[in-house]
Amino acid sequence: MRRGTGALAAALVISVALAWGAPVAAGQQEVPEGGIETRVGVRFVDGGRVEVALQVRSDGAWGDSLLPARRFMPAPGKPSRWLSTSPIALQGAEARVVARRLADGVVTVALRARALDGDWGERLLPRQRLLYASSQRGVWLWSSPVTLDPPAAQIVAFYGHPGVPAMGVLGHGTPAEIAAQMAVWVDRYDRLNGPRGAIGAFHLITGVAQANPTTDGTWIYRLSHERIATYVEAAREHGMLLFLDNQIGWSDPLAEVQLLEDFLKEPFVHMALDPEFATAPLGVRPGLAIGGITGDQVNEVLEYLSALVESEGLPTKILMVHQFAERMLHDREVIEPQPGVELSIDMDGIGTPRAKLRGYRLFAITEPSQLPTFKLFFTQDTPLMTPEEVQAMEPVPDVVIYQ
Repeated sequence: MRRGTGALAAALVISVALAWGAPVAAGQQEVPEGGIETRVGVRFVDGGRVEVALQVRSDGAWGDSLLPARRFMPAPGKPSRWLSTSPIALQGAEARVVARRLADGVVTVALRARALDGDWGERLLPRQRLLYASSQRGVWLWSSPVTLDPPAAQIVAFYGHPGVPAMGVLGHGTPAEIAAQMAVWVDRYDRLNGPRGAIGAFHLITGVAQANPTTDGTWIYRLSHERIATYVEAAREHGMLLFLDNQIGWSDPLAEVQLLEDFLKEPFVHMALDPEFATAPLGVRPGLAIGGITGDQVNEVLEYLSALVESEGLPTKILMVHQFAERMLHDREVIEPQPGVELSIDMDGIGTPRAKLRGYRLFAITEPSQLPTFKLFFTQDTPLMTPEEVQAMEPVPDVVIYQ
């Protein structure tokens, strides 16, 4: 089913750590939108061994203990390394318990979550996680609860500018009409990606590079705030996301982003930058050469968005940067991640699947990109890749844009 992204960085499928057997299939159910509340149990049994279990809270009550196939720690000796159980199938997820024996009979426990790419995530530590040997054998001791977040939904976006069909899909109809068309594509991805789900997004070009100079010297035409607001309200009404895209021209990326602050205070509104038209360093008008921005300029925007997220109490923001040539983003290595913001590099090139996949590997899945994005062109790609082919990519894009 479709759902909102929540904390996009935490695309976890769940796991609880002590390690030995083969995974149990998690099925195709969806993780509840509020996540799964769990706790880890430990009991000391005969022979000095330790047994572990997992419980899930539903409707305010803890359920039956879930027992991994391999769940016993050996008898005490020296303090041990972390051990992992075999995975447990939960609703739309997998879970493992991780445990380690410390000195004096103390056992510390944690959870781990499997990411959508199949890798196990970092240990999630309950506040109360040190469980002491009980004088009474067989008594379950429980950690404090840990909530495991649902996986972040895959984003399927339609790109463009109002009233200009040549610039993309958004130019072919009203926001409501485009939302209805987009829903068909979102449903296709939703059916293909299992428990992850999918959510639609408008990718709206709000700052359009111009072939003629503007009075302020930026070579940028800015969509009116009144027009942008219609897409904000349409996204709100249809349960979608909204990306505000700026082509920069001869302006400054941070200055352009700051002009959109009122909209970026909405929890479902994100930002995108298109360096192709940032041609001031080249001394030519936009469109005559492929432009570029620097890692330092990206850092300025990341820091600004991070501060906005903190001051407004917002969920994670996405900053997307389009790229199909190395010169579009100089000094990528200086870009620093910021709390509350995820950087997404979009492979933005037209061409054959082979050429596009090469660009995806070069730009979208390498550091500092945190959310790989892949753009498809309805009429210019030769041929247009199908959703099935997109879902077979490695790794699967977190964001898919159609222009």
